[in-house]
Amino acid sequence: MATLLCLPGKWPDISKLPNFNFIIGVDSGADIALENGISPNLVIGDLDSVNRENHQTEILLEKSGQNDSDLSKALQYCSDNGMNNIWIIGYSGGKSDHELGNHAAVFNSNHNLEIRIILEGMTIHRVVSENEFQGLAPKGTILSIFSFEEASVFTSGLKWNLNGILGFSSRGISNETIDSEFSISTDGCVFVMIHES
Repeated sequence: MATLLCLPGKWPDISKLPNFNFIIGVDSGADIALENGISPNLVIGDLDSVNRENHQTEILLEKSGQNDSDLSKALQYCSDNGMNNIWIIGYSGGKSDHELGNHAAVFNSNHNLEIRIILEGMTIHRVVSENEFQGLAPKGTILSIFSFEEASVFTSGLKWNLNGILGFSSRGISNETIDSEFSISTDGCVFVMIHES
């Protein structure tokens, strides 16, 4: 089940996005969705910044509490309701602390979620221990691999393959595909940032 999460950051070109089974507006991201012709099936968060008058009451799901961000709440809702194929837009371009919080929310979310983040000119895939990532991209595509904690990372099909421990460092920046297919696996959780050719 493909689910789109609409956040209130900078949006990419949405014309290339696929169709989705379910669309969630994450707090005021729901208002931006409407401005872009997207009608959320659900609006979730503490609802402190969304314009409630723009949305039907029955689709508003208020999740109060400051221990988790609105994105964390949305990802937990998806995990709890069998929505495992997650696409996120509006992820970056806002406040730097919110963007870092978004990274933390994605990193810490349940590993049953397959998460991809669509940015302008880049897609981020979260790769976890349960699933090897099989990528397709034109030869010479630039990508970076980040780990927020020490994890074993193994790659194939890259100019500089990794085969061991990767910590929170710049070591995985600006790698390059040497074929149209590549793979990345880990015993932890890493972010794979793929630049558009």
